[in-house]
Amino acid sequence: MNLKEDLPDTNDERAQKEADEIIEIFKSIKRSVSCKYEKIAKEYGYTPQQLGVIFHLYKMPSITLNELSEHMNLTKSTVSGIVDRLARQGVVNREVPENNRRIVKLSISEEFKNNNDICLIKKRFIGEFISNAIKKTDKEEVEKIIYGLRQFSKLLSEEE
Repeated sequence: MNLKEDLPDTNDERAQKEADEIIEIFKSIKRSVSCKYEKIAKEYGYTPQQLGVIFHLYKMPSITLNELSEHMNLTKSTVSGIVDRLARQGVVNREVPENNRRIVKLSISEEFKNNNDICLIKKRFIGEFISNAIKKTDKEEVEKIIYGLRQFSKLLSEEE
Protein backbone atom coordinates (compact mmCIF):
# COMPACT_ATOMS: atom_id res chain seq x y z
CA MET A 1 0.00 0.00 0.00
CA ASN A 2 1.40 3.35 -1.06
CA LEU A 3 1.03 6.20 1.46
CA LYS A 4 0.77 8.80 -1.31
CA GLU A 5 -2.32 7.08 -2.67
CA ASP A 6 -3.97 7.20 0.78
CA LEU A 7 -3.19 10.88 1.23
CA PRO A 8 -5.83 12.34 -1.14
CA ASP A 9 -8.66 10.43 0.59
CA THR A 10 -7.50 11.73 3.96
CA ASN A 11 -7.23 15.27 2.60
CA ASP A 12 -10.68 14.97 1.00
CA GLU A 13 -12.21 13.80 4.30
CA ARG A 14 -10.47 16.59 6.23
CA ALA A 15 -11.51 19.19 3.68
CA GLN A 16 -15.12 17.95 3.78
CA LYS A 17 -15.21 18.11 7.60
CA GLU A 18 -13.74 21.61 7.56
CA ALA A 19 -16.17 22.70 4.85
CA ASP A 20 -19.07 21.35 6.92
CA GLU A 21 -17.79 23.24 9.97
CA ILE A 22 -17.50 26.48 7.98
CA ILE A 23 -21.05 26.03 6.67
CA GLU A 24 -22.33 25.49 10.22
CA ILE A 25 -20.54 28.65 11.37
CA PHE A 26 -22.12 30.67 8.54
CA LYS A 27 -25.54 29.24 9.42
CA SER A 28 -25.04 30.26 13.04
CA ILE A 29 -24.00 33.78 12.00
CA LYS A 30 -27.02 34.01 9.68
CA ARG A 31 -29.36 32.95 12.51
CA SER A 32 -27.87 35.57 14.85
CA VAL A 33 -28.15 38.34 12.27
CA SER A 34 -31.70 37.29 11.31
CA CYS A 35 -32.85 37.28 14.94
CA LYS A 36 -31.44 40.76 15.55
CA TYR A 37 -32.89 42.04 12.26
CA GLU A 38 -36.31 40.63 13.11
CA LYS A 39 -36.22 42.18 16.60
CA ILE A 40 -35.38 45.64 15.26
CA ALA A 41 -37.96 45.38 12.47
CA LYS A 42 -40.65 44.51 15.04
CA GLU A 43 -39.65 47.46 17.22
CA TYR A 44 -40.42 49.76 14.28
CA GLY A 45 -43.63 47.90 13.39
CA TYR A 46 -42.38 46.15 10.26
CA THR A 47 -41.44 42.70 9.10
CA PRO A 48 -37.77 42.05 8.24
CA GLN A 49 -38.72 41.95 4.55
CA GLN A 50 -40.53 45.30 4.77
CA LEU A 51 -37.54 46.84 6.51
CA GLY A 52 -35.35 45.38 3.74
CA VAL A 53 -37.48 47.11 1.11
CA ILE A 54 -37.26 50.38 3.03
CA PHE A 55 -33.45 50.12 3.24
CA HIS A 56 -33.15 49.26 -0.46
CA LEU A 57 -35.42 52.09 -1.59
CA TYR A 58 -33.62 54.55 0.64
CA LYS A 59 -30.30 53.53 -0.89
CA MET A 60 -31.63 53.30 -4.46
CA PRO A 61 -34.61 55.62 -4.92
CA SER A 62 -36.69 55.43 -8.09
CA ILE A 63 -35.95 51.81 -8.94
CA THR A 64 -38.47 49.50 -10.53
CA LEU A 65 -40.12 46.50 -8.93
CA ASN A 66 -38.03 44.17 -11.12
CA GLU A 67 -34.80 45.87 -10.04
CA LEU A 68 -35.84 45.77 -6.39
CA SER A 69 -36.70 42.06 -6.55
CA GLU A 70 -33.32 41.34 -8.17
CA HIS A 71 -31.45 43.31 -5.49
CA MET A 72 -33.32 41.54 -2.72
CA ASN A 73 -33.11 38.09 -4.33
CA LEU A 74 -36.86 37.65 -3.91
CA THR A 75 -39.55 36.91 -6.48
CA LYS A 76 -41.32 39.81 -8.12
CA SER A 77 -44.66 38.72 -6.62
CA THR A 78 -43.21 38.60 -3.09
CA VAL A 79 -41.71 42.08 -3.42
CA SER A 80 -44.91 43.34 -5.01
CA GLY A 81 -46.92 42.22 -1.97
CA ILE A 82 -44.46 43.88 0.40
CA VAL A 83 -44.53 47.11 -1.63
CA ASP A 84 -48.35 47.05 -1.72
CA ARG A 85 -48.53 46.90 2.09
CA LEU A 86 -45.92 49.64 2.48
CA ALA A 87 -47.72 51.83 -0.07
CA ARG A 88 -51.02 51.44 1.85
CA GLN A 89 -49.17 52.53 5.01
CA GLY A 90 -47.81 55.63 3.23
CA VAL A 91 -44.20 54.45 3.38
CA VAL A 92 -43.64 53.84 -0.35
CA ASN A 93 -44.61 55.98 -3.33
CA ARG A 94 -45.21 54.63 -6.81
CA GLU A 95 -44.52 56.93 -9.72
CA VAL A 96 -45.30 56.29 -13.39
CA PRO A 97 -42.88 58.32 -15.54
CA GLU A 98 -44.46 60.37 -18.34
CA ASN A 99 -41.92 59.11 -20.89
CA ASN A 100 -42.56 55.39 -20.18
CA ARG A 101 -45.97 54.56 -18.75
CA ARG A 102 -45.20 50.83 -18.67
CA ILE A 103 -42.87 51.06 -15.68
CA VAL A 104 -43.40 52.12 -12.08
CA LYS A 105 -40.64 53.77 -10.08
CA LEU A 106 -40.61 53.12 -6.35
CA SER A 107 -39.31 55.43 -3.63
CA ILE A 108 -39.71 56.21 0.06
CA SER A 109 -42.39 58.82 0.74
CA GLU A 110 -41.26 62.23 1.95
CA GLU A 111 -43.58 61.93 4.94
CA PHE A 112 -41.89 58.69 6.01
CA LYS A 113 -38.43 60.22 5.53
CA ASN A 114 -39.44 63.24 7.61
CA ASN A 115 -40.81 61.11 10.44
CA ASN A 116 -38.13 58.39 10.49
CA ASP A 117 -34.37 58.43 10.49
CA ILE A 118 -33.66 55.52 8.14
CA CYS A 119 -29.91 55.91 8.60
CA LEU A 120 -30.34 55.57 12.35
CA ILE A 121 -32.50 52.47 11.96
CA LYS A 122 -29.90 50.92 9.68
CA LYS A 123 -27.05 51.98 11.93
CA ARG A 124 -28.82 50.51 14.91
CA PHE A 125 -29.13 47.16 13.20
CA ILE A 126 -25.81 46.89 11.44
CA GLY A 127 -23.57 49.17 13.44
CA GLU A 128 -24.62 48.45 16.97
CA PHE A 129 -25.10 44.72 16.56
CA ILE A 130 -21.70 44.08 15.01
CA SER A 131 -19.77 46.86 16.72
CA ASN A 132 -21.05 45.85 20.17
CA ALA A 133 -19.76 42.32 19.60
CA ILE A 134 -16.42 43.70 18.38
CA LYS A 135 -16.06 46.07 21.36
CA LYS A 136 -16.16 43.06 23.68
CA THR A 137 -13.38 41.29 21.78
CA ASP A 138 -9.62 41.68 21.94
CA LYS A 139 -8.23 43.87 19.12
CA GLU A 140 -5.83 41.17 17.88
CA GLU A 141 -8.66 38.64 17.79
CA VAL A 142 -10.79 41.00 15.68
CA GLU A 143 -7.87 41.53 13.30
CA LYS A 144 -7.52 37.73 12.97
CA ILE A 145 -11.23 37.41 12.21
CA ILE A 146 -11.08 40.12 9.55
CA TYR A 147 -7.94 38.63 8.04
CA GLY A 148 -9.47 35.15 8.00
CA LEU A 149 -12.69 36.37 6.38
CA ARG A 150 -10.74 38.26 3.72
CA GLN A 151 -8.64 35.19 2.96
CA PHE A 152 -11.71 32.96 2.81
CA SER A 153 -13.43 35.43 0.50
CA LYS A 154 -10.38 35.36 -1.79
CA LEU A 155 -10.37 31.56 -1.80
CA LEU A 156 -14.04 31.43 -2.76
CA SER A 157 -13.68 34.07 -5.47
CA GLU A 158 -10.75 32.13 -6.97
CA GLU A 159 -13.07 29.12 -7.33
CA GLU A 160 -15.42 31.06 -9.63
